[in-house]
Amino acid sequence: MSDELDVELLKDTLQRRRQQGAEKRTDSRQAYRHNVDVESLITICSNKLKSEPQHPKALFLRASSLLKKGQLQAAIKDCEALLLADSTHVGAYYIRGCAYDKMGDVDRSIADYTEVLRLDPSHVNAAYARGACQNRKGNFVQAIEDYHMALAMDQERLESPNKKLEDGTQSLPQKDEDLAVVLTDSALRLEVKLTASSFPTPRGSERPAVELTTSLASSQRLEPGSLKQSADWLHTQGYTARKKGDLNAAIYYYTEALKVNSSHFKALFNRAFAYDKLGQFDTAVADYSQAIAADPENAFAYYNRGISYDRKGDYESAIADFTSAIQLDPMKADFYHNRGFAYRKLKAFQQAIEDYTRALKIDSKHFKAFYNRAFCWDKLDLPQKAEQDYMSALRLQPENLNALHHLATLWEREGRLQEALDGFAKVLELDQDYAPSYNGRGLVLDKLGKYAEAIEDFSASTNVDPMNAVYWHNRGCCLRNMGALREALADFNKALDLDPDNPIIYSNRGLVYRKLEEFEAAIADYSTELELSAPTVKPLNNRAYCYAKLGKYKDAISDYSRALGLEPANIHSMHNRGISYERMGEYAKAITDFSNVLRLDPRNANAYFNRGCCYDNVGELDLAISDYSVALELDMKVASS
Repeated sequence: MSDELDVELLKDTLQRRRQQGAEKRTDSRQAYRHNVDVESLITICSNKLKSEPQHPKALFLRASSLLKKGQLQAAIKDCEALLLADSTHVGAYYIRGCAYDKMGDVDRSIADYTEVLRLDPSHVNAAYARGACQNRKGNFVQAIEDYHMALAMDQERLESPNKKLEDGTQSLPQKDEDLAVVLTDSALRLEVKLTASSFPTPRGSERPAVELTTSLASSQRLEPGSLKQSADWLHTQGYTARKKGDLNAAIYYYTEALKVNSSHFKALFNRAFAYDKLGQFDTAVADYSQAIAADPENAFAYYNRGISYDRKGDYESAIADFTSAIQLDPMKADFYHNRGFAYRKLKAFQQAIEDYTRALKIDSKHFKAFYNRAFCWDKLDLPQKAEQDYMSALRLQPENLNALHHLATLWEREGRLQEALDGFAKVLELDQDYAPSYNGRGLVLDKLGKYAEAIEDFSASTNVDPMNAVYWHNRGCCLRNMGALREALADFNKALDLDPDNPIIYSNRGLVYRKLEEFEAAIADYSTELELSAPTVKPLNNRAYCYAKLGKYKDAISDYSRALGLEPANIHSMHNRGISYERMGEYAKAITDFSNVLRLDPRNANAYFNRGCCYDNVGELDLAISDYSVALELDMKVASS
C-alpha cells in the first residue's frame, strides 16, 4: 500500500471516529446547553482584559472565539500575549497552530502542534492536526506517525470510556466497524520471545526460520474463559504488534482473532495488509477476498486487494478491483490514480491518462497524477503535454528529484541540450548522490562531443550506484566514441556481469570487437543479441558483415537474406549481399542485387561500380564500361559539391 493510502485510511478512520463522537456528544448536551454567542464572549473577555491585560483565561477564551470567527491574526496576537505570560500554555500553542493552519502557513502550524505534543503528549487533536499538515506537505511517513499517535490515544480512550478530556467532553467507545490500517517501521524491543513454531505457517509459504518477538507481557497471556480471548482484544494485540513493526506477531494475533470470529472484518483486512507488506501477495489477496465477503460494500478492501494484485503482476485483476472501489466511492482520487498506474504497466497509456485526469478533477494537487500522466504523454510521443504535466507536478513539489530529472531527460531527447544540462545540474545541486542525473548529463555531454566531461559524469554515476548496468554501458559507449576501445570493452564486460541478458549491451560490445577487427568475438555477441531479442535488420546486417570479413560468404548471404525478408527495401542488406555473391563468383545474382539497389537509389555510385565489376567478370565489357563511367561521374559530382 502506498504511503498516501496509509494516510488516507488513517485520516478516514479518525474523521469517522471523531464525527461519531461529536454527534453523540451533541445529542447528549442539547437538553441542557445552549449555543454560545461568540460575539458576546469576545466582548466579555475584551472588557476583562481592559482591567487585566494579561488575564490568562480571558486571553484564551477570546483567542478561541476569534479563531472560530476567522479573525486569525487577532487570535494569534492573543495567543502570543498569553505565551508571554506562560510559555507552557498548551491551549495557546494549539489555537495559534490552528490559526496558522487556516492561513496556510503549514510550517509554523506544525511547529506549534509539535510544542503542544511536547508539553502534553496525550493531546489527540494536536496529533491529528499535525498529521494532516504533514499529509498536505507530502511528508507521508511523518503523517502516518502522527496518525498512529492519534489512533493510539483513541485506543486509550476506548479502554477508559469515562475519561475526561481537556474540553470537558467524554471520549466515546470505538465502533466495531472502525478501521485501523497502519504500519510503522520502528523496531520492537523484545521482552518475551515467541519461537517460529508459536505462529501459524502463512498460507503458501514456509514456516519462518527465525525467532519472532513481541512485547506481550506474561500478565497478558490468555487463559481459558478469559474475556480477553474475544476477537476484538486479539485484533487489538495484532494491531499493536504491527504498529511496532512486528508483522509476524501481528499475523499471529489476527489469526487467533479469526479462530474466535472467522468473519472479523478488521482482522481479515489487517492480516491481508501484513501479508502484503511481507510480499506474500497471494495470501494477502485471499484474506482481502474474505474481508470483502464479510463487508462487500467496503471500498478500501477492493482497493487494497487491487494493490496486492498489482504488486504480484496481475494488472487485469488489479484494474477490476480498482474499478469496484471506484463504483463504491467515486470521489477518491487515489482509486483512479492506481487504476491508471495499472493501465500504464499494461502500456494502455491512453486509458491511464484518462484515469489520471479523473484523479486530478477530484484533487487538483495530486502530484503523482501529474507526474505519471506526464510519463504517459511522453510514451505517446506528445512531449509538449508531458512537459506541461511535469511543470504542474513541480509547482506542487518544486524540489522533487524524479520530476526534475525526467523533465531534463525529456529535454535531452528533444535536442534541447542546454536546458537538459541545466535541469540535470539543478537535480545534482539538490542531491549530489542522484546517480540518474549524472548519467543523464553524461549522455548530453557525449552528444556534444565533450567526452572527457561525459566520462566524469558517467564515472560519478557508477561510483554512486556501482550495481547499475546502464551506467557502465553508457560509459563504455562514450569510451568507444573516444576511441578508447579496450577501456570500453572493460565497461561492457562489467555491464554484462550485472545484466547478462541485455541484448543492447551485446550489440555495443560487438561493435567494439568489429572496430578491433576481432570478428569471431563480434559474431558471438551479435548471435547472443539475436537470441535474446526478436530478430531485426541491424544485428543481422552486423553479423553478416563480420562473416563476410572472415570470408564466410554463405553465412553472410544467409543473414543478409534474412534481413531482406524483414525489410525488402533495405539498401544496405541488398548491396552487401551483392558483394558477397560477387566474391563467391555468382555474378548474375550479384548483378540482380546491384540493379535492385539502383532502382531504389539511382545515384548510388558504389552500386554502379560493383555492377560494372560483375559485368567485367562475365565479359560484358560495354555494360561494364557504361557502369564505370556513371560511377566516375557521380563520384566527381560528389567531390565537386
